[in-house]
Amino acid sequence: MTKFSISRRTFMEGGVGLTVANLLPGTTPLAFAASMEERTIAAAKTVGAADVSGMIWSPYLVPMQPVIADFKKATGIGVGAVQDISIFDTPQRAMAEALSRSPQFDFIHIDSNMIPSLASAGYLEPLDAYMKKADFKIEAVGDYAKFMTYKGQTYGIPTDGNVHIQYVRKDLIEDPDNKKRFADKHGKELKFPETWEDEFRIQQTLMDPSKDLYGSGSLRNRANGPTWWYMMFYSAGGFTFDDDMNATLNTPAGQYAVDIYLQEKKVAHPESAGWGTPQMIPRIAQGHVVTAQYWDGTARLNENPAKSKTTGKWLYGLVPGSDFSGKRIHRSISSPLAALLVNKYSPRKAQAAYLAMWLGSGKNSIPIVSDPVNTFNDAWAKEHMTSELVRKAYSPGGIKAIEANFQVVSPPTYLTGYLEFQDTLGKNLSEAYVGQLPAKDVLKKTDEEWNKIVGRIGRAKLKQELASYKALMPKRNVPA
Repeated sequence: MTKFSISRRTFMEGGVGLTVANLLPGTTPLAFAASMEERTIAAAKTVGAADVSGMIWSPYLVPMQPVIADFKKATGIGVGAVQDISIFDTPQRAMAEALSRSPQFDFIHIDSNMIPSLASAGYLEPLDAYMKKADFKIEAVGDYAKFMTYKGQTYGIPTDGNVHIQYVRKDLIEDPDNKKRFADKHGKELKFPETWEDEFRIQQTLMDPSKDLYGSGSLRNRANGPTWWYMMFYSAGGFTFDDDMNATLNTPAGQYAVDIYLQEKKVAHPESAGWGTPQMIPRIAQGHVVTAQYWDGTARLNENPAKSKTTGKWLYGLVPGSDFSGKRIHRSISSPLAALLVNKYSPRKAQAAYLAMWLGSGKNSIPIVSDPVNTFNDAWAKEHMTSELVRKAYSPGGIKAIEANFQVVSPPTYLTGYLEFQDTLGKNLSEAYVGQLPAKDVLKKTDEEWNKIVGRIGRAKLKQELASYKALMPKRNVPA
């Protein structure tokens, strides 16, 4: 459990400030408290005790409960009624809440890529004033804190990194017989893949369906498939829109990404087109795949001997890159990125904001992201990278891979209308993957449909949001 302590002297000195400068968010920071966690407690005490209600999936909530209990003990702010909804179903429900301006939930735990849609609907409370009062900072790896911002304001506190890292079966690529077989076939050394083409050759060579061993453990279902396509598209130098908000998927970079995306069908389990994480994660942990790009929390499951048959048999690293643009570019992705957002219409929004900050401190979130049973909250903070508890949970190699991929992490389409853009792309990619749509028509059709979405939402509005989206894109092509 996370522990806190406030000295008697600190408490007494803080009393004067509470009556003057700390009555309202956005005034003088509570600098009398020594640590960020103590400052968050001090700020929270100014808004009164309350139990806040929320929308959050139980696999995320369970490992948070001891940390919430600490905050309740210190401030009187805890969690009351909760609606248990999957992170994949929350966006639709949250949009319904936003459109009705409902005060039902004080906070929602949701994919932060929904921030533009929910903020533009007027549902979200900006958190900057609360953060300033407690001198709170999102101390994330790389530029990851930017993923919580929209039009210059902060709307979310992350609890989950969900960055994709590369998984490669160490025992397979270090096997001498496999090394010889690969070298004889391809005329090059069998080693950790650097490009998408490298990975495909490894998958083809080492898979053995007769042993239920398939090349790829990446997803290709409608709901999650676009996540993988974005990595390929961005690494080829592509971007989704031009400055006038015309869709730009139907380009050479886009077609390259489609070709890479679809070729994996040759090395994937024949039933995997409809699989999600409940089916694929166990197959990865039980050793039925050669390589994959997957959410970083899966490394924690792999390295748990009670849950995995492949503990110690994985190499973790940077996701493959592409030379398609004329230079080597690597692009990972974080989607869905689970974060705590606060309802602007809530009568307890201040309490919800401080609770979110408490859960989102690097120190407090260490037990959350290293929980051995509930592995949905994944490492993301600088403090996680050096914590022995976290390093043990993910393995030192897993943490190194997380840190590297955060330096080149990208978002999906970070705009109002995210759900529509994502579902349209997912539908067309899925239909192409199962043979219902010619590969050459995927991007042409998606561009046409995306342009219609832009028209419905408003081109001028989305052009204003484009800067926030571009600001999230990585500034480097490879990790430092």
